[in-house]
Amino acid sequence: MPADSDNSDRHDALTPPFMPSAPSAPSGTGAKSAVGGQVSAPGEHASPPPSCWQLAVAFGSVGATGFGGVLPWARRMVVDQKQWLTDREFAELLPLAQLLPGPNVANIATVLGRRFQGPRGAASAVAGLYFCPTIVIILIGFAYAQWGQTQVVQHLLSGLMPAATGLVIATALRLLAGLERHWSTLTFAAATFVGSFVFGLPLLAVLGVLGPCAILMAYHLRRQRDADRMRPPPDAA
Repeated sequence: MPADSDNSDRHDALTPPFMPSAPSAPSGTGAKSAVGGQVSAPGEHASPPPSCWQLAVAFGSVGATGFGGVLPWARRMVVDQKQWLTDREFAELLPLAQLLPGPNVANIATVLGRRFQGPRGAASAVAGLYFCPTIVIILIGFAYAQWGQTQVVQHLLSGLMPAATGLVIATALRLLAGLERHWSTLTFAAATFVGSFVFGLPLLAVLGVLGPCAILMAYHLRRQRDADRMRPPPDAA
C-alpha cells in the first residue's frame, strides 16, 4: 500500500506538465526571428493560423486604407491588430523586404502568406493587397483626367502630404522602439540614414556595406549573451 501511495503521488507530480495547455508568451519573448523562417507570433499557440481568405481580407484592408504609403498601415495591421508579428519581428522582416525586388509591403505580404498557408497564402495576401488599389487607381485616373488641374484637387493633394510624412515618421519611430537596446543598433541605423539621405548614396550600396557588418555584430552579441547565460554565477560554488 505505501508503494501504491508513492506511485500515485509520483504520478500526480508528473501529470501537470504534460497536460495540454496554451499559455500565451509575452510579446517579444521566446520568439524566433521573422527572417529565419519559423516565427512564434503572440497568441499563435492559442489560435490557428489565418486562412487564405483571412490573409486576403486583412491585406485588402491595408490596400484599401493605406493612403500616403501602406507601410504604416501594414505594420499597424500585422503587429497591433492581428498580432501576427511583434515589433521586433516586423523590424527584422522589413530589411529583407527592402532588399528583395518589388514593393516592400508586397514582399511582406508574400513572406507572411507563405509562412501561414504556403504558396496559396502568399498569392492570396498579394492579391488582396492589390485588388482595391487597382480599382481605385483606375477610377481616380479617369477623375484626375477630368478635374486634376482644378485648384480644389491641387489643394487636396498638398494637404495630404504632411499627413503622409507624419505616418512615415511615426512608423520609423515605432520600428526603432522595437529594436534591441544597444549602441551598435543606433550606430548602424544612424549610418544608414546618413549614407542614404544625407549623402544620397544608393540604398543597395548602403545596405550592401552596412548589412553584413550589422549581421556580424548581431551574431557576436547573440553568442556573447548565450555564453553569459551558460556561465554559472560567481557564488554558485
